[in-house]
Amino acid sequence: MMESNNDKHIIKSFKRICKQQIAIDCNNMDPDLRMSQIKMLSAFNGSSSLSLQELADNSGVTVPRMAAMIKSLIKDGIIERCKDDRDRRRSAVSLTPQGERLRNQITANRRKAAKALYAHLNNKDRVILLNALDTACKILEKIARR
Repeated sequence: MMESNNDKHIIKSFKRICKQQIAIDCNNMDPDLRMSQIKMLSAFNGSSSLSLQELADNSGVTVPRMAAMIKSLIKDGIIERCKDDRDRRRSAVSLTPQGERLRNQITANRRKAAKALYAHLNNKDRVILLNALDTACKILEKIARR
């Protein structure tokens, strides 16, 4: 199925808005922290340690790209290598106390930005947005099951 011009416009607008939102999230971040590093810290999703493959999957980047990001963050003292609790033959990566603080700051900034975004919506628009997101999630789940 080909996308219409309207579909392309909606997708392009959605991507632009998401990028702007991420920029808002980073306004109060450490200026030395790059977007790729913020993305990687967010990829921990509340886990204390993950394998290289899990981090790459959660971040949507390749394993070689993730390996380079990990080296940089280890050097900066944000993460450290450790043994994988599920498979002692493999290594995993965990957040240092500094990394935990940064991840918590990222999470707090995202929540703050989301609250600010929703604060500008009236009830009618909020319901429309939530219904659209619910529909999108159901469609994506349906596609994922195929």
